[in-house]
Amino acid sequence: MERHFHHDLHQLQDRLSDMAGRAETALSKAMEALKTRDTVLARDVMTEDLEIDRIELEVERRCLDFLGLQQPVARDLRFLVASIRVSNFLERIGDHAVNISQSATKLSGMPPGRGPEDLATMADRTIAMLRDAVSAWLNHDAPLAKRVCENDAEVDTLKAQIFARFSSLMVHEPETVPRALELVLASRNLERVADLATNIAEEAIFVAEARVIKHHADEVRDATLGS
Repeated sequence: MERHFHHDLHQLQDRLSDMAGRAETALSKAMEALKTRDTVLARDVMTEDLEIDRIELEVERRCLDFLGLQQPVARDLRFLVASIRVSNFLERIGDHAVNISQSATKLSGMPPGRGPEDLATMADRTIAMLRDAVSAWLNHDAPLAKRVCENDAEVDTLKAQIFARFSSLMVHEPETVPRALELVLASRNLERVADLATNIAEEAIFVAEARVIKHHADEVRDATLGS
């Protein structure tokens, strides 16, 4: 019985790994579509998002079946509870990839402009955060998860730099406003993906260490006990 349970648990983990790979690929394709003004690639991302949505529902159903029928405890219980949240985070990352693809489609109809170098750097950092967060999650690697949380500040800084640069550009060159707005919007979507990667890393720490760090939970708890 226990052997069967862990076999099914590994299958669930494989499905989450597949979902994470699809979300990462969707994000990479969306940024490539933005860079190359490729509307076909942008449409691929939107189509792929339907499969990511379907896997989220499948993962949630499997987790609820596990919780209802197997009554897991300790790390297995934490893994299943956190899996529902992680699949939701991955589904939202797919939505942000779709948003960037929509910006790519709009940009394809505008005059070409200077390449957004900062945006490419921000995309590289964000995709690396997502990859590390999923690895930490799948391997119960708390130290790697903590590094992902620390890297979120770098992405926030890059987003602020992009916003400042394009804000100045729009003031001095009003004809660039439509294009600049789409690029600022893309940076906002990347920032949200980095936030969601941080959320996945926090779930990895929850599973590995049975410790909630979301909303600085430890500090809140210590302050409450000390009051």
